[in-house]
Amino acid sequence: MPRPAAGEIAHSNRLVEFLIAEIEQHGGIISFRDYMQFVMYQPGLGYYSAGLSKFGAGGDFVTAPEISALFGSTLARQCELIFEQGAARNILEFGAGSGRLCQQILTRLNQSCTYSIIELSADLRLRQQEYLQSCLPGEVFQRVRWLDQLPVEFSGVVLGNEVLDAMPVHLVSKDQQWFELGVVFDGTRFNWCRLTDDSEAVSAISHIEATRGLLPAGYTTEVNLNFRPWLNALRECCEQAVILMIDYGYEQADYYRPERCSGTLICHYHHRSHADPLVYPGLQDISASVDFDAFADAAIDCDFEICGYTTQGQFLLAGGLLEEAERPLADKDTKSRLGFSQQIKTLTMPTEMCERFKVIGIHRNLDIDIPALTAGR
Repeated sequence: MPRPAAGEIAHSNRLVEFLIAEIEQHGGIISFRDYMQFVMYQPGLGYYSAGLSKFGAGGDFVTAPEISALFGSTLARQCELIFEQGAARNILEFGAGSGRLCQQILTRLNQSCTYSIIELSADLRLRQQEYLQSCLPGEVFQRVRWLDQLPVEFSGVVLGNEVLDAMPVHLVSKDQQWFELGVVFDGTRFNWCRLTDDSEAVSAISHIEATRGLLPAGYTTEVNLNFRPWLNALRECCEQAVILMIDYGYEQADYYRPERCSGTLICHYHHRSHADPLVYPGLQDISASVDFDAFADAAIDCDFEICGYTTQGQFLLAGGLLEEAERPLADKDTKSRLGFSQQIKTLTMPTEMCERFKVIGIHRNLDIDIPALTAGR
């Protein structure tokens, strides 16, 4: 991996000092869930809180809106379909990243729409505001607002692109029985240590194993316990809403296959991926694949209904991706057409984002039909 610049090292060292103090305060060990929360979101120090480039060619990874504006324009078509079936013309986006998805959707919508963004990172919020103000007409930009927390009441469409994978997870491992992994500092670096044999995460993976089949000794994986509290909070504010979540992950039977013995945790630093979340604290992205069965179960428990679930490729193609591609191509040259063709392949081909990325839709107090969510299932 590239060696961090001097400014990055100084920033990481400040976070390391904070983490060492937290570990000492908690008896010499913290859960990985707490470690991930700190290194990703600690104000002023965490990866998403500090002023480092994260998205696109100059960052650490690329998301679908950075790959192609067709992603956002196709989502806009689906939002219009939902609005036509009675949903209020409001959009609430979690974690807007670079702001490109917001720009793509607002540029494509047929009629005006209020667009709210929940962004906890002050740095990202500022970047989003600067970007959107530079590329949206003034009257459209005035309809974008930033929130620190969920609104008291909301009706409309809720969007989350690569949000669930960034939620802090617990790490569990198995010898003769399941135990939860924690993080210690050995005087030189952060390292793994057995935290507890009795926790909510251990109970969750034990239930999954009992349901899905025996997993071998040495198996290590993640458990995301955030879905239910997150959806409970969303339920409290949503009067009539459709929630579309787009992320990479698996159904539970595939997620917890015996062969997937090291889990799905992955780190990105300057477009290099690796599996060690304990290096470069605060400088690298850390994420885990989404257990979509667990998310769907939590949604049902929180009084949402499932609209549908499919791959990103099927969702985009059934949702009008190719029709959206034709709109700007009418007066384009051959080179531009080839560029659009490559973008479509990246978004939809099984060897690219198609099969790994999924779309799940849930709704509350609305009778909604979204055919693109049942495409190919």
